[in-house]
Amino acid sequence: MSIPPSLGEDVRRVRRARGISQTAFATATGYTQSYVSRVESGEFMPSVKFAEACDRTFGTGDLFVRQLRRVVEGEYPAWFAPYIDAERRAATIRDFSTIFITGLLQTEAYARVSLVGGRPNVSPGDVDAKVASRLRRREILMKPDPPRVWVVLYEACLRARVGSARVMADQMKHLMEQARLHAALTVQVLPYSAAEVGIGVPYVLLEMSSGKPCVFVEGPQGGRPYEGPETVANSAHIYDEIRASSLSPGESLALISAVRDEHERNAVDQKQLQRQTRGQLRRVGPGARARRGGRPGAGQ
Repeated sequence: MSIPPSLGEDVRRVRRARGISQTAFATATGYTQSYVSRVESGEFMPSVKFAEACDRTFGTGDLFVRQLRRVVEGEYPAWFAPYIDAERRAATIRDFSTIFITGLLQTEAYARVSLVGGRPNVSPGDVDAKVASRLRRREILMKPDPPRVWVVLYEACLRARVGSARVMADQMKHLMEQARLHAALTVQVLPYSAAEVGIGVPYVLLEMSSGKPCVFVEGPQGGRPYEGPETVANSAHIYDEIRASSLSPGESLALISAVRDEHERNAVDQKQLQRQTRGQLRRVGPGARARRGGRPGAGQ
């Protein structure tokens, strides 16, 4: 996860002002010189422990901890930032989505509606920032050496209306385009008829080229990472069963296309209904007289 240049630049600026070399600073904080270099260049989101080490080494109180917190919570909830960092570094991503389509494959309109959700008091500026952050996640698919991404969508993801029929129709089109565009991406659908093999919560398995694999499970209070070998192995086993019971990639795209057609028809019907309603409102103006009596419903 890239960070605003100011945070990394501030670390470099204070380090140089203190006359500390990058090598000596790495030793003092307990991190590698490569890690420090990537933070200072803005390539890498530092951990809270690193920010604490900066404050301890520089004698800056909690300056860098507070700055990091503002950066993290400005773009993502605090609980989600570690996942974003892991997603950026992953060699393999296996996602199972139950209701909402994974953020990696969302359109701007779909992301906006899902982020606002039941939070109508969120300021437009905050929503815009969060939407932009979510859309940046798809950049990992465009890297020269992208991770292998496998996405299984429970059929409800296709049919649950997020926003409007138009939003959903465009989202289905986007899913098909992304699946055909990226060779490293595979999209499958777990149909309603095979629901018994699924689980009730969405989760993601991340495997790193170096480091431990982990599982992120989403819940009402946010997400939680698990790194225990047994938990990771069990989650991988469940994912294999879900994937084996899903429609093939070709069959999945065919179903997505069919559902898109349904959303398209509903979008057209909604547009026609809106036009009819506007026409009726125009005919009932300030000088119009409503007929009384006569047939039930007449003139209404």
